[in-house]
Amino acid sequence: MTLLDRFRTQPQRDPDPAVRLAYLAELPLTEREQIAAAAREDLDPRVRKAAVAKLMDSQALAAIARDDADASVRDAALTMLRDIALDAFEGVDESGSLAAVDALNDARTLAQVAKTSLRESVARRALSRLEQSGGAPATISTTLMASIARQAELEPIRQAAFEQLSERADILAVALQCDFKETAQAAVDRLTGRADLEQVAERARNKAAAKRARQILREQDDAAARAAAEAQAAEDAEKAARAAVEQAARDDAARAEAQARRVADAEAAEQTRQREQEDEQAAAERATRDAAARQEQEAAAQAARDAATEDEAREADRRRLTEEAEARTRRDGLNRMNQLLGRVEALVQKEDLSLKAADRALRDVRAALGDVPPLPSRQDFESVSERLKAAQNALAPRIRDLREVADWQRWANVGIQEQLCEKMEALRAETDPEGIARRIHELQQQWRLAADVPRPQGESLWKRFKAAHDELWARCEAHFAGQAEVRAENLVKKAALCERAEALAGSNNWVQTAEEIKGLQAEWKAIGPVTRGQEKAIWERFRAACDRFFTRRQDDLAKRKVMWAENLAKKEALCVKVEALAESTEWEQAAADIRRLQAEWKTVGAVKKSRSDAIWQRFRAACDTFFARYASRHDIARAERVAAREAICAELESLVAGEQAAEAPAELAAAVRGLRNRWQQELAARGVDREQAAALDRRYADACRGVISRWPAAFAGTDLDPEANRRRMETIVKRMEDLAASLKGPADQAGVSSTARLANMLKEALAANTIGGKADPEARRRAAQDDVRQAQTSWSRVGPVPDEARRELTDRFQRAIRQISGH
Repeated sequence: MTLLDRFRTQPQRDPDPAVRLAYLAELPLTEREQIAAAAREDLDPRVRKAAVAKLMDSQALAAIARDDADASVRDAALTMLRDIALDAFEGVDESGSLAAVDALNDARTLAQVAKTSLRESVARRALSRLEQSGGAPATISTTLMASIARQAELEPIRQAAFEQLSERADILAVALQCDFKETAQAAVDRLTGRADLEQVAERARNKAAAKRARQILREQDDAAARAAAEAQAAEDAEKAARAAVEQAARDDAARAEAQARRVADAEAAEQTRQREQEDEQAAAERATRDAAARQEQEAAAQAARDAATEDEAREADRRRLTEEAEARTRRDGLNRMNQLLGRVEALVQKEDLSLKAADRALRDVRAALGDVPPLPSRQDFESVSERLKAAQNALAPRIRDLREVADWQRWANVGIQEQLCEKMEALRAETDPEGIARRIHELQQQWRLAADVPRPQGESLWKRFKAAHDELWARCEAHFAGQAEVRAENLVKKAALCERAEALAGSNNWVQTAEEIKGLQAEWKAIGPVTRGQEKAIWERFRAACDRFFTRRQDDLAKRKVMWAENLAKKEALCVKVEALAESTEWEQAAADIRRLQAEWKTVGAVKKSRSDAIWQRFRAACDTFFARYASRHDIARAERVAAREAICAELESLVAGEQAAEAPAELAAAVRGLRNRWQQELAARGVDREQAAALDRRYADACRGVISRWPAAFAGTDLDPEANRRRMETIVKRMEDLAASLKGPADQAGVSSTARLANMLKEALAANTIGGKADPEARRRAAQDDVRQAQTSWSRVGPVPDEARRELTDRFQRAIRQISGH
C-alpha cells in the first residue's frame, strides 16, 4: 500500500495538518469514502472543512452540519448541501438535489433553495420541507414564505408560497415588491383596503400590479357612484309617493268638506263662505307645496346630471392615467429588451467568449423571444424581435464552435496527461528528494489544468500517473520524516530562545540587554525551519518578547531624549552667558559670575552623547578665553592706557597734518583743551612703562606745540597761550631760584632782593613757629621741599611754550631744584 493510499484510508496518521491537506487536495471526487472519513474524523477543522468542500454525500454532509464541533465546518457542510441542491456542480442529477434538500434542516437555507432552484421538483421539495420544519402551518416563518413568494425563480413555487400567506402586511409586501407579474397581481386581488390599493397603485415595483390596483380602485369608484345614483333615485321615488299620498288625502278631505257644505244648513251662509275661503287658502297652500315639490325634483335631476358630468370627467382622468401607466410600462419593457440586447450583442462580438456565458446568453434570448413584453409601438416590437432572432442566430454557431473547441481541448488534454505521466515516470532517475517533491507538486498543478479528458482515457491515465506518483512519494517519505525530526529539534531550540528573550524582556540594563537580545536574534536566524504549522506561533512569541524589551527601551529613550533636550537647552543658555562675559573687562565681577556658571554647569544633567563634547568644548572655550585674558589683565590694561594716550597724540597730530590752512579750524582751542583734559586723566591712571610714558609725553608735547605754533592766535587769552605760559614758567623759575638763594648763607645772599630775603625770613619764622626766632634747619629743609613739590606741580600744569624758551626755563628750573635739594 502506498503512502497516498494510507493517507486516504487513515488521514489522521500524519501529524502535520498541512501534509493531510496536501494529500486531500489530490483525492479525486470518486474517492467518496476517504473524503467522508476525513470530513468526519480528522482532528484539524481546516482538514475537515477542505474534505467537506469535496464531499458529495448528502447524508454525510447533513450529519456533519448537525454534529461537527467546529462552527466553520458546520457552515461549510450546510453550504455544500445548498450547492448540491441548487445543482452547482457538474454531474449532480435531480435525485441528488432532492436528497440534498431532504438532508437540509435549516429554514433559511431551504428558503434559499426554494427561491433560486430552477428545478421545480427541487424547489417544491424545499418549500414542502420548509412548511414541515416549523411544525404546524400556523407556526411557519411568514417572513421566509413572503420572501419566496416575492423572489422565487419559478412561478408555481411563488404561487404555492403565496397561498401560505394570510397576514395583510405580507400580502401587501408581495404586491409592492414582487417583480413577477402573476404573483404581484394575485397579491393585489387579495387586498381589500382602499389605502393598501392606493399604496400599490403608487409604489408597486411591478407595473402590472400597479395597473391592477388602479383598475380595482376605478371599479370601486364606479360601484360607489352607481350605488349613490340608485340611492338618490330611490329617495326621489319615495318623496314622490309621499307627495301623492298627501295629495290624495287632501283631495278626500276637500270632497268631505264640500259634501258637508252641501248638506249644511242654507241659513249658515256666512259659515259656508268662511269655509269656502278656508278651502281657497288650503288650495293655495297645496299649490305652493306642489310647486316646491316640483322645484325639489328639478334640483335633484340637475344634481344627478351634474354628478354624471363629474363621473365622466373622473372616468376621463382614469383613462388618461391608465394610458400613461401603460405607456410607461411599454417604455420600461423596451428599455429592458434594449439592455438585454446590448449585453448579448456585446457578448457576440467578444473574441474570448466562454461557453458558459454563451449558453446563459442564449437561454436569456430564448426566454425573451418566448415572452416579449408590450412595447410602445409595433415597429419597436418587430425591431426587438428581429434583433433577438439575430442574436439567437449569431450565438448558436458560436456555441457549437465553442463546444467543438471544448471537445478538442479534452482530446488535447489526453496528450498533455500522457506527457505528464512520462515526466512523472522520468523522475525515477532523480536522487534529490527535495527536487523530486518540488517536481511532483509542479506536475500535480499541471495535471489539474488538464484534468478535463474523456472518461475512459482519463481513468487509465490517472492510474498510470498515480502509480508513478506513489512510487516516488514513498522515496521522499523517509526524507520528510528526517526533515520533520530536524524541524522538531529546531522548534525546541527556538522555544528555548523564546524563554531567554522573555526573561530579558523586563530588564532595564538597556545596553547590555540589547546586545544579548541581538545575539539571540542572530542565533534564531541560524536555526532552520520548525515543524509546519508552528512557524507563525513560535515566531510571534519570540518577536513579542523582543518587541516588549525594545518598546520599553524606546519609551525610556524617548524620555531621555526629552531630558537631553532640556539639559542641552540649559547648557546652551550657560554658553551664551559665558560667551557674553568672555570679553568683559570687569575682571573680578566677571570671574565670579563665570565661576558661578561653572558650578551651575555641573548641576545640569547629561545631554545626547553626539552633542555632549561639542557643547562642552563651546562652554570651556568661552571660559578659557576669559581666564586667559584675566591672567594678562594688567598687560591688557597697560596696553589700553598706552592705546588711549596714543589715540590722544594721534588726534593732536591729525590737526596739523595735511596742507597748511590760513585760518584755524573752528573751536580749535576747545578741542585741544578737551584732548589735554583726557591726557591728564590718562596721566592720573598709572601703569605705563616709564620709557613708553616718556616717549608718549614727548610725542604729546610735540603735537601740542605743533598745533599751537601753527595757529597761535587761536589760543590767545587761554591757558594754552604760549606767551602767558612762558610768563608763568618764568614766575615759577624765579620763585625756585629765590628759594635756592634763601637757603644759602648771608654771604651768598648779597645778590638776593630785599623782597626775597623778607620772604625767606618769614618762612624761617614760620618753620620755627616764632617771629624773629632762629629757624630749625630741618624745618627749613622740609618747607623748601614742600615749595619744590608745589612748584613741580604748577610746572607740570603749565601749557605749551616755544621750544627754545622752554628749554632755557627748564634748565634754570632744574638747576634751582638741584640747588634746593643740595641744601
